[in-house]
This record gives sequence, C-alpha cells and structure tokens, in this order.
Amino acid sequence: MSAEDVTATVRALLAAAGLPASDDEVHGLAVAYPGLRAMVDGLFTVDAARYAGPALRFCARSESEEWGE
Repeated sequence: MSAEDVTATVRALLAAAGLPASDDEVHGLAVAYPGLRAMVDGLFTVDAARYAGPALRFCARSESEEWGE
C-alpha cells in the first residue's frame, strides 16, 4: 500500500468508528497501521488455534452444591 492509501484507510476507519482525529494523530496512526495490520492478520494464520477458546474466559458453572440445585 502506498502512504496515501494507508492514510486514506486510517481516515476511513476513524470515520466508520465516529472518532475525530487531528492530522498529527492520523499521521501517527498511518505510520503504525501497516505493522498493526500485519499483527492482526497474523492472528488468523494459525490453523491449529482457529477453533480454540480464548486463554481467559469466564465459566459460569457453580462449584457449590447449594448453588447448583
């Protein structure tokens, strides 16, 4: 992606989220965006983990017999 394309993408994402940003903030996000995008894409490349549950999750099962009735 060209720098202009990255900036346009960042502006579109901010607009879709309804987040205002100054030109300096957009520039900072545009600089970071390619690396962040690559990291997010990397989350979906591990086939073995595709259907695994998250490391932290809440289990609502009761451990007390009084509550489990």
